Amino acid sequence: MVSRASRGFGRLLYSPGMFANLVRLVLLVELAAWTALGAWLARRHGWSVPGAVVLAAAGLAGFRLLLVCLTLGISWQARSSRTPEERLKLPGIARLVGSEWRVMLANTFLWLPFERIVLRADPPLAPDARIPVILVHGYLSNRGTVVGLARALDAAGIGPVFVPSLPAIFAPIETFAAHVDRVVREVTEATGQPRVILVCHSMGGLMARAYLRDHGNKRVAGLVTLGSPHHGTVIAVLGSGRNARQMRIGSDFLRGLADAEGDAGPGCPALSIYTLHDNLVAPQESSRLDWARNVRLHGVAHLAMLLDPRVHRVMLEEVARLGARPAR
Repeated sequence: MVSRASRGFGRLLYSPGMFANLVRLVLLVELAAWTALGAWLARRHGWSVPGAVVLAAAGLAGFRLLLVCLTLGISWQARSSRTPEERLKLPGIARLVGSEWRVMLANTFLWLPFERIVLRADPPLAPDARIPVILVHGYLSNRGTVVGLARALDAAGIGPVFVPSLPAIFAPIETFAAHVDRVVREVTEATGQPRVILVCHSMGGLMARAYLRDHGNKRVAGLVTLGSPHHGTVIAVLGSGRNARQMRIGSDFLRGLADAEGDAGPGCPALSIYTLHDNLVAPQESSRLDWARNVRLHGVAHLAMLLDPRVHRVMLEEVARLGARPAR
């Protein structure tokens, strides 16, 4: 028998805002640990209070820099082939690391924990003459992570643009796909539009493909994926949860998804945008889809591509081609 406490915890894990709450809790615990270390150094070794504060800040930021360097190192070992023009020299590597680190800091300390503040609320679910766009976030993320994409679409006047936080963390990708189905149905029924455009980052692309496999393409005008591990990634072995295991190269989930799609794919227009310097998808050509149009970039990593002007330009061109248009 499942206890009342377990049922309550289960509801918490499937609450749309639970990931932001969890991130805030983890950051508080991490800050407390660095603060405790600073206090110990101040008491035992005469460190000043400002010195302890600097230590805490450096620890919080330095750990993220270490993660960026670690993932870049692993992804380099499993890298796809690159032309001489696509290989980075030292200044380019420094820019790659710096940009990914800055975006990771923004994502960790701002976008994820304060997604309701950094990103405007979704438009009302009401009749609209335009094709809706739904942004789908990826693994260990919420709607805050894709704030750069939402702002690019808003600035271009494209809309209505809906950005849900999918209420799960480590669930199977099929569970996320079921949530995508619910959002698509709500948006199409409320707006009166028969189809939507799905723009998906990272694991969000796999959610969308699973949704299309399970529910068909009648409600989808087109699919755009950004940095999605369509054929798996070596980095997935470092992840937690059933969804991370499903993103491992050669997983049963990925094989079943490819078999169900066949050579023609899900039957709707699709575009995969990816970068040869992705630090979380390796080999990077894993993002290619034989049945989609593929746009290959370089010099930008996994999170930083969400703010990259080249990505925004290609995305905007594609949603316009699929029928999305600015408000008059």
